[in-house]
This record gives sequence, C-alpha cells and structure tokens, in this order.
Amino acid sequence: MRWRHVVIAVAAGLALADASIVTLALPELLHELHTTVEGVAAVLGVYTVVLAAALIPVERIQRGVGAPRMAAGGLVVFGSASLVAGVSGSLGLLLAARGVQAVGGAAALVAAFALLEPDGAAGERGRRLWLGAAVLAAAVGPALGGLLTELFSWRAIFYVQAPVAAVAAVAALAEPVRDVRPKAHTEGGVRLGPAVALALVSAALTAVLFLLVLLLVAGWDVTPLAAAATVTVIPAGAVIGSRIGGQAHARAAAGCALVGAGVLALAFLPDAHVAWTFVPQAAAGLGMGLALPALGGELLPERDPQDAARLLVLRHAGIALALILLAPIVSHELTNATERAKERGVAVVLDAKLNPTDKLRLAPSLLSGVDEQQPRHGLRAALTRGRDTVDSGEHDAYDHMAARVDDTLVLAVGEAFRTAFLVTGALALLAAAAVVTKAAKSAALVGVAATTVALPLAYAGFHHQYAPAPVELRDPCDQRPLPETGGLEGFIQDRALELLDTTACKAGSSREELVLGLADEQERARYERKYGKDPRSLSTILQSLLG
Repeated sequence: MRWRHVVIAVAAGLALADASIVTLALPELLHELHTTVEGVAAVLGVYTVVLAAALIPVERIQRGVGAPRMAAGGLVVFGSASLVAGVSGSLGLLLAARGVQAVGGAAALVAAFALLEPDGAAGERGRRLWLGAAVLAAAVGPALGGLLTELFSWRAIFYVQAPVAAVAAVAALAEPVRDVRPKAHTEGGVRLGPAVALALVSAALTAVLFLLVLLLVAGWDVTPLAAAATVTVIPAGAVIGSRIGGQAHARAAAGCALVGAGVLALAFLPDAHVAWTFVPQAAAGLGMGLALPALGGELLPERDPQDAARLLVLRHAGIALALILLAPIVSHELTNATERAKERGVAVVLDAKLNPTDKLRLAPSLLSGVDEQQPRHGLRAALTRGRDTVDSGEHDAYDHMAARVDDTLVLAVGEAFRTAFLVTGALALLAAAAVVTKAAKSAALVGVAATTVALPLAYAGFHHQYAPAPVELRDPCDQRPLPETGGLEGFIQDRALELLDTTACKAGSSREELVLGLADEQERARYERKYGKDPRSLSTILQSLLG
C-alpha cells in the first residue's frame, strides 16, 4: 500500500462524509442567503439525489475508461464544482454547483473502490482503507466543518475540498489500469430486508445530524465550532461500534435499534444544555458503527465496483428520502413554534414585576425581532438591548423575566424539532425490524431492545421533571388576577391589562397576539389575516400606552 492509496481513501471519505461536513455550514447559509429550512436541506438533498442517480451509469462508463482515469476525472470535476460552490452568491448557483459536485463525487467513489479493492495494488489494506474512510471522515467531518465556518465562513468548507481532490486526482493517475468488470458470483442478488435497513438507517443518521446541527446553531444559538465539537460524539461512538464483533444480523438489528433509541431520546431534551445530547448521540453513534459495516459488506455483499455502486445508491436514496420528508416538517413546525414563543414571551413580560409602562413597551419590542431562522439569537440581542432601557433598580426583575422568556423560547424550539426527531427515530426502528431474524435473537439483542425502550422513556421523564413549565395563554374573556401593585402606576397597569383583555376578547384573539399586532408591522398583517381586523383600529388608547 502506497501513500497514494491513503490520499485516494481520504478523497473518497470526503465525498462520502459530505453531509457531516457541509451540515455545519447550513445555519450560516440560512442567514446569509436569506433562504428557508427547505432551501438549506436542498443543499444536502441535491448532492445526495444526483449522486444516487449517477452512481450506476458512471460505474458502467468506468469499465471502458479504467479506474485511474475515471477517478482523476471525477475528482477534477468534484474539486472544480467545490470552488464554484464556494463563490456562490445565490442559492440557485450553489445548488447547481452541488449537482455537478455530486456527478464528480459519484465517479470518484466508484473508481476509488476499484483502486482500493483487496485484489488490486492496495491489497487487503486497501479494503480496510475503504471501510474506514466513511467512519473516519464522519468523525473528522463535523469538527472540520465547524472549525472552518467559525474561523472563516461557510465558503471555506468548499474551498478546502478542491486541493484535496486535486492531489488525489494526481495520485489516481499513477495507479495501474486494471480490469474493473463485475465478477461472476454464485450468490443471489441484493436481499430486500438488509437493503431496506441500509437505506432507512442511513436516512436516520444523516437526518439526525442535520436536525441536531440546526437545533444547536439556529435554535439554541450555539457557535458552529461548539456545535461541531458536540456532534462529534456520534462518529466517535461509531468508531467504537465498528470494532465490536458478532453475528451480522444481530449487529445490524442492534445497531439500527440503538440509532432509533438515541434519536427518539433527542426528541425530549429538557433544556438548551448541550450535555443532554451526549448520551443519545453516543447511542446513535454506537449503533452506526454496529449497523453500517454489518449491512454493507456482510449482509449486502460489496465485492466489486458494481456492488459498491449499488450499496451507495441505497444509502443515498434513503438520505434523500429523509431530507425530502423532514425539511417541510421542520420548517412548518419551527414557524408555528416561533409564533407560540412570541405569544408566550409577551405573556411572561406582561406578568413580570416591572414598571407598567416599561412592560407595555418591552413586550412587543423583545419578541417582534424573533424569527424562525435564528429565534434565540434574535431574542438574546433584543433582551440585551432592552436591559439598558429600564432603571437600574429593576435590573434584577428584568433578569428574572429575561431568563423566563429565554426558557419559553427554548421550550418552543424543542417542540418544533420533536416531530422530526420522532419520525427519524421511527425510520431507524423500521430498519431494525427489517433485519431481525430468529437466528439474530440473542441475549445482547434483548438488552439492546430494553435500551431502545428505556432511553427515550428516561428522557421523556427528564423532560417532564426539568423542562420549564409552559406558559399558559389565558382566555381574555375570562377574569384573571391583576398585579394590583398600588399607586398611580399600578392603577394604570391594571386598567391597561383589563383594556387589553376586553379588546382581545371582542376580536376573538389572545391579548398577546393583540400586543404584537399593535407594535409590529408583520404581526399586524398576520393578525388581520387571521381575525379579519386591523389591531390598530381597535383601540387608540392601547396604541398610546404602547408608545
């Protein structure tokens, strides 16, 4: 095995681990290109779909041109498209570059397998390089993506790929030309159960990385580098899982079930402390290391480039399906959760022990800047600005109110991602069911089944015990207790709150929606669409109180 085999394996790992690397750029892309969750999901999805579609055709072309030239050509295309992606100023150009990248990546992957397979020049170590490329690249990918995004920008992720591809192209051209036609095999074709399991567990693993990064960076306002360090728990667990032996069916079923258990637990994170994600990530990573080698190469043979292409198609077809399924769910839920968070936040401010005129002024201004792209970032900036506008004697009360508003938003963001995590976990459990056989049943598998049930239940219990209590949005038509703080200001506050309730009751809205509609143009338009009334025509007194 020569140095060039290592370089080829690294380039193959780069193409295989595209999702784990590029995912760290998505939150910044969301903001800079002014797109949506569906838009950033397409940055992964276009690459995945085109790669899956190109693998079989390029494998056939390779039989005529040879693996060295196919690898070199594919890597040149991949690297050139990476540079175009890096300079893209619009989502459309970026997606086009990603499609070309995928064609080059497909050619490079099929040819890399041919150059590294055991009966080639690389020998048995080449096979180990191929198997280790995906796991090791997945381990380094999040850290690399986060580091480049933090130090430079999302563009650096694509710029770095180009020189690696160029060096690997030179290395590939130095390899001897070999016969890469499919070998004659006595075994049957691809078995349905393992094929379904490979597609579904690959979908679950990519989806959970996509969801977790969006949750950490866009939802919780964690820095890209910190998010990258956090999500490396998954590939680190995969490295450990890949070293565990045993019967292939049992490892595959146990691995898929552990992925499902970890993802389902992520649906019930109690708060925004990243430590809560470690155990679920470790379970999912361990499952990844158990399942992928058992499925690809054992239950599903990987004997020649044709086999390799088929398995890669299965994996990437599953990933594409997950992204197409989950992106609209996350986008819709995040929009709804953001609106709920705004209304709950206004309720917290109105009930806070602050100067009444400050409360009425702060309630809409703190929450109107929150949007579904980076809700916590917008809230934190507004809370920092708002603190400077209240008297120093009220800072303690303000800080208590700010913490409660932040907790309310975090709770809403968690609710937004819950459905997607539950769907993703279900995909992994379906994968486990597809490969469970009587022969695979063992004491270890029973233990994994118990963990699959216990881990999500434990996290559901933690959520019930430690998550902030949701803020109740009361019916404005029902009588509610007033602060009654006394004095002129207290009297004004009580009357203003009563006026809010009365006006909202007549309009059929909540008082929180009314406050937002009075102070923010977008919320005003949303209120009018929903209730058929302009909130600013309902009460001139309220407008004057809100400034």
